[in-house]
Amino acid sequence: MRSFAGWVSHRPYRLILLTVGFVRLLAPVSAALLVFDALRRGPAAVAVSTTASMLGVVLLGLLIGSGMTETLGLSAPVLVGGAASGVLLWWSRSLSLAYQGTVVGFIVLTLVIFTVVPEANRIGEILRDEVLFLLQTGGAEEAQLARFAEISPAEFVRFLLMTLLVSLVAALILGFWWYALITDRVRFASEFRALKLGRVAGIGLMVLVVVGQLVEVEVLRNLASLAIVGFLFQGLAVMHARSHGDKWPRAVIVLVYIVLLNPWTMGVGLMALSAVGLLDNVFELRARRKPRD
Repeated sequence: MRSFAGWVSHRPYRLILLTVGFVRLLAPVSAALLVFDALRRGPAAVAVSTTASMLGVVLLGLLIGSGMTETLGLSAPVLVGGAASGVLLWWSRSLSLAYQGTVVGFIVLTLVIFTVVPEANRIGEILRDEVLFLLQTGGAEEAQLARFAEISPAEFVRFLLMTLLVSLVAALILGFWWYALITDRVRFASEFRALKLGRVAGIGLMVLVVVGQLVEVEVLRNLASLAIVGFLFQGLAVMHARSHGDKWPRAVIVLVYIVLLNPWTMGVGLMALSAVGLLDNVFELRARRKPRD
């Protein structure tokens, strides 16, 4: 992976081509490349890379028969969000601060969009139809298409928002790791194990989760789901920190990731790790234990 990071950083056009190529298949990788570019070359350079990548995505979409609006609707949030997170990390030089800014900024932006823009509620229907088109062109079975069509636009919007936030935070971490491989100025492992939302943001998101469960308002439900995603990555950091400090077997970490990646157990893993992240804001689960006599 160190060789890959060095190869990508050697020529900017390589990064742009990979960003365009991965944005539909592995969106977090495309966003991570822009985070990596921001850390290496700064805000001005990553702005150029992001613009060039979006132009490339539009041209690719036109070649395969996708509309410009739908293509940008699916790709631009990932690319712009990845670049913004990278600039925030470049400015703060702290993975935790960039993580806090990404999560809180995404939640605030979601609240503003769905409150101010009257047509924002139609986003789910438009993007659901686009994804359905992609599934049809990809050769999905009729039964799968029928089940997907039954998903309500509101549920699809919530799923997309959660997926996008997961992609951006994962991209932030991945891009920072790539940068750590080619420089001695940062220590990825210790920064990741210290990852946290902070007391103020943590309390705010805890309140948001509770309110989202009690109030029957679609926007608040969306925001509560995003808050749960924020706690998820803090829970992962707690798990890695305790594993490192207490010398857990690696099989435990592997098992947790299998639970998270398995569609049948993903929900349980998400809620469990999010609960760990939430509790860490109150009880400091990563605090060192006192040595026994």
